[in-house]
Amino acid sequence: MTTGPDPSSTDLKPWTVSRSRDVIRDRWVTLRADDCVTAEGVEIAPYYVLEYPDWVHVIAIDDEDHLVLIEQYRHAFGGLSLEVPAGAIDREDPSVLAAAARELEEETGYVAERWRSLGKHSPNPATHTNSCHTVLALGARPVGRKLNDPTEQIKVVRVPVGDAARLAADGTLTNAMQIASLAIALGAIGKWHL
Repeated sequence: MTTGPDPSSTDLKPWTVSRSRDVIRDRWVTLRADDCVTAEGVEIAPYYVLEYPDWVHVIAIDDEDHLVLIEQYRHAFGGLSLEVPAGAIDREDPSVLAAAARELEEETGYVAERWRSLGKHSPNPATHTNSCHTVLALGARPVGRKLNDPTEQIKVVRVPVGDAARLAADGTLTNAMQIASLAIALGAIGKWHL
């Protein structure tokens, strides 16, 4: 039975970087160009790397066993996207759970009673430097203050937890990374069913 990559494997070596430069650096993203040489001596130049802050996905469930989701326009997608509350972890956030609570309240006006961090994963280990954290928020209720951000027009949508896997499979939920977070969180509480 295979349990995953062997971290002690000696035949896989990291690349070396002979030069690195920023192509774009702004408040949202940094695009870095690295000139790399593989362990076998093959030059790969430039190799583009995207630097983002860590992200958090909030899987919020209310006392009626509904997911608290958001719908908003996504420009690159070219339309409306149904998603979980999510966002960047700010430098000012004292923890992942604090960032999750902030994002949930800002985007939905909901707060939650119980919080559980369920790990972090790479959005794309080939090109991204950041991690995406999955957080489960139980006992969500709409008593907080939703942030009125003119760049994010957000509609709050509640759907039964039992519909999550179907909405992911049929493409109604559009963000693949968030679908992974949904599966992790709902699987942890025995509620992810295809």
